Amino acid sequence: MSDLAAVSQRAEGWKQEKDLRRYTYAMERLVQLRPYSPVFQYRLAEAYAMQDQKTKAYNLMIKIQKSGLAMNPDADKDFDPIRSTQAFKYIVDGLKTNAKSFGEGGVAITLKDAPELVESVAYDGKRKRFLVGSVRTGEILSVSEDGSTQMFAKPGSTPGLKSVFAMAVDEARDFLWIGTAGAPQYQAHKPAELGFAALLKFDLAKGEVIEAYPLPADGMPKNFGSITVASNGTVYATDAIANVVYQVQGSKLRTLFNVPGSTSLRGIAVSPDEKFLYFIDYELGLRVADLAKSEVRELVKDDQNLGGIDGIYYFEDHLIAVQNGSIPTRVIRIKLDPAKGVIESVRPLEANKDAMVMPTFGALAGKDLYFISNSQRDLYGADGKPLDGAMPEARSLYKVSARFAWDADPKGADMMLLPGK
Repeated sequence: MSDLAAVSQRAEGWKQEKDLRRYTYAMERLVQLRPYSPVFQYRLAEAYAMQDQKTKAYNLMIKIQKSGLAMNPDADKDFDPIRSTQAFKYIVDGLKTNAKSFGEGGVAITLKDAPELVESVAYDGKRKRFLVGSVRTGEILSVSEDGSTQMFAKPGSTPGLKSVFAMAVDEARDFLWIGTAGAPQYQAHKPAELGFAALLKFDLAKGEVIEAYPLPADGMPKNFGSITVASNGTVYATDAIANVVYQVQGSKLRTLFNVPGSTSLRGIAVSPDEKFLYFIDYELGLRVADLAKSEVRELVKDDQNLGGIDGIYYFEDHLIAVQNGSIPTRVIRIKLDPAKGVIESVRPLEANKDAMVMPTFGALAGKDLYFISNSQRDLYGADGKPLDGAMPEARSLYKVSARFAWDADPKGADMMLLPGK
């Protein structure tokens, strides 16, 4: 069975019936289907524990701990059958270590005057300013390093601009690329606009649209979720709903490739030589496309959790990734072999900070990554309005050094398993 909902339903039914044998089979299948899911991994370890299958439970718990996750079973009664051993205590101590705050980053800018549902960030190095875009209002704000804001562009005065989901700066050509769509969260949304999506190229100095690249409006939802620009000006973008990677080259927008079986395509980054295109499937992890061979393959690293990532950014033969689907939320640095397009090692840069409630997309500014640390998208409904009782806070841009602990980067298979260890 490959239908996630169907397997989950079977699992819940068997657990209620106390048929632990079949419940375990179902959880094993869910982990196969979603190998990076912290919840599924924990529940499978729980299933093993309830049947006193110590070896299986301990091995899985150690794997969870090594991957940097911090789910603590110490207070969970379902783990009582395997609790009495020294091994259990050792593993729990490791999981508690993972739960400690780690890293030297912090909130750099608070967006006090920004609109709701800010989901995208870009950095204009020439003018020393950030640009942030709102899904709710479609506004794009210019943000100075002291936090003051100015309007860069807004719907009404900017043709084709609706919800802003993604942006990227082409510094060499002084362009700003925007991914916009007719989303239900947009405050001026019209049902007839569902299915509209476009890439807009702005003059970065003037804030005016130079070119527009719309997708065919066929009534099917679309969403340019992430954009990256190669050194030669070629633009790549992911569609988080249709699971398609697009390319703009020679003033033409085309489908580069489809990614069947994906859950939701998110961040995208291209190597400086434009040999490899890296992109994220939110639930299934990191992928790489060898552009010369038109080949897409999965990138994995033993004992590393690469699921739940939104934004990725190429930095000196590394990918800096913002991971909000792990427990705890993290920023990690993935060292690449630039010739082979494979992972050499993974290192956490920031983890389990109070300000990183729902970190998401960001932008590199020199050697620092700035990203939205508290998007609070979970406080909003499908119509873009805050849920009853929700009290959204001002959004923040969090700063992390991409070169943190650079000289201590692990080589090859040598992996830092625990923050601070």
